[in-house]
Amino acid sequence: MKKIAFCFLIYDIINNEELWNTFFTCVNHDKYNIYIHYKTDVPLQYFEKYKLKNCIETNWGDISLVKAQNILLKEALNDLENQHFIFVSNSCIPLKSFTYIYNNLDEQYSYFNMGL
Repeated sequence: MKKIAFCFLIYDIINNEELWNTFFTCVNHDKYNIYIHYKTDVPLQYFEKYKLKNCIETNWGDISLVKAQNILLKEALNDLENQHFIFVSNSCIPLKSFTYIYNNLDEQYSYFNMGL
């Protein structure tokens, strides 16, 4: 079974965290992992357990953002079942259901086909 790694790069909170919680509700946890890199450690209501311990200081428009993404990716690559990696900011919201995204991932790429 393929897994999707949702890699959140946030400042302090996930905007619309309730919406993201609903997005993952009733989804088999064997189909995804969540990784969260934060700049400021503010408690999250639903996703606290997914925060990385090795976060770095980041700055807008700076190479530190690339380094933070690399930390997320490195952590996600530790699970060999992760086949797709979706980077998400704190202000993103899911517009499609998890099932839609999961079923429309192209096996050759790490994104889903939005035209379907």
